[in-house]
Amino acid sequence: MNKDNELTEKLKNMLTESADKESVIKFLRLSNYSKSKSIEIFKKALGISYYEAQDIIHNSQTWSDVKEYDEKLINDFFDILEGLGSSESEKT
Repeated sequence: MNKDNELTEKLKNMLTESADKESVIKFLRLSNYSKSKSIEIFKKALGISYYEAQDIIHNSQTWSDVKEYDEKLINDFFDILEGLGSSESEKT
């Protein structure tokens, strides 16, 4: 069993044994897992969709210190995409 599968099983057990989600998220961050890797592992551990896991992690207290920055980054990205789409439509 690889490291990620072992961790997924450990988290499943933690959640089954009544550890709350925030504790599991905090455990992942303190174990130096990135936000994106935490989403991936959380998704597998809970058997939920990527978007559900992303919502839980993004809105957690554990990752609240980067929430505003992440939202700005996402919004800036979509603004750039929208601008690219506008310039493409002007060419036609």
